[in-house]
Amino acid sequence: MVRGAFFMGRRPREEEEGGIYHIIQRGNNRESVFREDRDREYMTGLLYLISKTGCKIFGYVIMGNHYHLVLKTGKELLQKVMHRLNLRYSKYYNKEHDRTGHVFQGRYKAIPVREEKYILALLRYVHQNPVKAGACKRVEEYGWSSDSYYRKGKNGWVETSLVLEMLSKKQGIALKKYAQFMSIEEKENFEGVTVIGAGVPTTAAGGREKENAEKEKRKSVDEVLRATGVSEEEFNLIKAGSRRRDLTEYKLRYAREAITLNYTLKEIGVNINTSDIAVFQMLRRHI
Repeated sequence: MVRGAFFMGRRPREEEEGGIYHIIQRGNNRESVFREDRDREYMTGLLYLISKTGCKIFGYVIMGNHYHLVLKTGKELLQKVMHRLNLRYSKYYNKEHDRTGHVFQGRYKAIPVREEKYILALLRYVHQNPVKAGACKRVEEYGWSSDSYYRKGKNGWVETSLVLEMLSKKQGIALKKYAQFMSIEEKENFEGVTVIGAGVPTTAAGGREKENAEKEKRKSVDEVLRATGVSEEEFNLIKAGSRRRDLTEYKLRYAREAITLNYTLKEIGVNINTSDIAVFQMLRRHI
């Protein structure tokens, strides 16, 4: 249920009780606001306190000049939660580093997540931020994200059960699949969108046109599949989701080529009547 609109800057936002959001908050002028480990540790402590107010935190990463959160709100408005979080950190940061002025740049960005199934890929996007920024080579090497909670199967102040159960009801299998899933690059842009889910992510003004133009230039997934050398009969069998072993090599060629063309695992899977996880597992088995 919509809780109401509020003004924070130039535009009103609508909030929903129990809404899920991808939140991005950057430092003022994109300057570093997490200079030292003690800064990141303090912010982690604040996130822990947020989890005790009725919010569910599915994931986070604290970078040098910004942070990402994936959370589900409780009864308290997101505006109040974020105001308290940023205000407390700003006071701490200015005091500890003997400075004054704004710490964060304007208002935070809160992107609604309309369907829970997108959380898995979104979480991978968040956890891979340090890798893409060059802070580490692998997701698990970075110490200031929620990744370690998932790898250990903990379900404490970071809510891990939703994502892990998407992968498997058996924890051991879920943990293994999680680690494998995180090792594959997330190509979806979960930052330059206005909504996640409810169809395809909707890009900000102008973004959708550019994205569509780029997609029109590349081969379709059907063209990629046909280029593997399949016969018409084999093409139809693969499209129907056949699990015949003699078709595996064609599926592999198709999936690998489609990935190079920046198709997502989901897009690849939908085209051959299977899931993104199944595509990922096939690729993993044949590395």
